[in-house]
Amino acid sequence: MKKSLFLIACFLTTLFGCTGTFHTNKPTVCILGGTPSTKEILNLIPDSIKSQYNFISFNRPGFGGTVNEELTDEMLFKLAKDAGLKNNDFGIIGVSGGAPLSILIASKFKLKHCGIISGMVPKEAYFKYADKAITKGIMESALGDYKDFEASAMQFPNLDEIVRQAGANSKEIALRACYDEFNFILADSLLSIIKDHSLKIDWWHGEDDVNVPIESVELFLSDYSNSKLNRIAKANHEIDANIYISKILKGWK
Repeated sequence: MKKSLFLIACFLTTLFGCTGTFHTNKPTVCILGGTPSTKEILNLIPDSIKSQYNFISFNRPGFGGTVNEELTDEMLFKLAKDAGLKNNDFGIIGVSGGAPLSILIASKFKLKHCGIISGMVPKEAYFKYADKAITKGIMESALGDYKDFEASAMQFPNLDEIVRQAGANSKEIALRACYDEFNFILADSLLSIIKDHSLKIDWWHGEDDVNVPIESVELFLSDYSNSKLNRIAKANHEIDANIYISKILKGWK
């Protein structure tokens, strides 16, 4: 999790399993990593934080050894429910590509808190400032045919690392999973699923992020009156998510 794979260097930098140990006396927090990532993201959370919360996660389609399947909002909500998330639970934290998914889940399950770290934004906000982003090409290809996306992705020198982070059995599965997820995130219909604009969002973002320019985040959050954008000075997309998970949780106490 230290290096979110939404990084362009690691492909822009989890059907279906769930991870989490339930303790009814601890608040439940769901963690979603970037694109790609798996439920094993929980293994990277320090024990000192784990002792205070009931952390859960799940594998999205094609990640963590699961099969490829087109991601839908219904599937996303079922995966979260099967992982143990309940209505009015404590919160969710999304990293990078996991950000839009986390916001959808927070809205659907009426969670008390939603935290975002170096998050991707929906299509309109992203492409408004895409000329500043080094990820523009791969995102444009994700809007088209899979073969175009695959051709773009195959040019990355660290493709094996992408497959490893995806926990996939092959490059084809890993790339297809990334394509399906980006295609879902960039769909015109995504924002219509989020009906509650009073949602509280605690967003942390590097001022020098060239994967998702901070101006895109500012534009997206302008529709959410209860959101807070925490600007991280001299930081790009590659930040230690554990540090900011701790900061987010501290702010929720």
